[in-house]
Amino acid sequence: MVNAVPPRRPARRRLWMGTAAIAVLAVTGTAGVAAARLMAPPGTPIDASLSEAVHGTFTGTGTLDLGPVPKGATNIKIIVTCLSEGTFTFGDFGSMTCRKGDVNDQTWGAVPLGLDQQRTITLETSPTASWSVSAHYTKTVQTEWGVNEAGQTFGAPKGDSNPDLIPVTATNGERGYLRLEDYESDNLEGWTMEDAAEFIEGANRLDRYLPVYASDGSTVIGEFLFPGTDSPPVFRTQ
Repeated sequence: MVNAVPPRRPARRRLWMGTAAIAVLAVTGTAGVAAARLMAPPGTPIDASLSEAVHGTFTGTGTLDLGPVPKGATNIKIIVTCLSEGTFTFGDFGSMTCRKGDVNDQTWGAVPLGLDQQRTITLETSPTASWSVSAHYTKTVQTEWGVNEAGQTFGAPKGDSNPDLIPVTATNGERGYLRLEDYESDNLEGWTMEDAAEFIEGANRLDRYLPVYASDGSTVIGEFLFPGTDSPPVFRTQ
């Protein structure tokens, strides 16, 4: 199975990576899944807002109370803005350090609701450091794979299940899809135990290229490299 991994490193100030932070989209309104603008392959979980944002401005350590948890909420989405220099720590979820040139910078993310995290957001900092926060409840919504005119499914893998077309980044930087049947046949069909052992040991393994397609499953837009013994990986799957 090819794992779906974002092709670029997370933004420098995206620090809190809760379960909902993997969704790359914008959702507006109080419950608008229909208003979501999907920025990731079909099948990627998204965040749907369940409440209006609650705002607060603090100097020193402070706590923001979001009010009662709506039914079905699974996460809290948070945006923190530092208004002065300082280090701002949010429990075990991470911290941000603002220097002189970072004032008014933001960090954002989502944290899962649980026994240790419910309706309040507390940031610890020095008595003179100022900051503001905006937060609201969300829930993780699963999305369906896309289906092209040929009847092939495409999108992000879900657990142990893969669509017919898996998202990858080609060697030319284009984002497209790898045919699952190409991947599986190229890696598994006709292999002996000796072949598998040789592959694991990395002996005499050559670079291999597979075509990368648009979501229609037929238009080739690039190649995907499976590095051989002497070639370090350059591009990863999305």
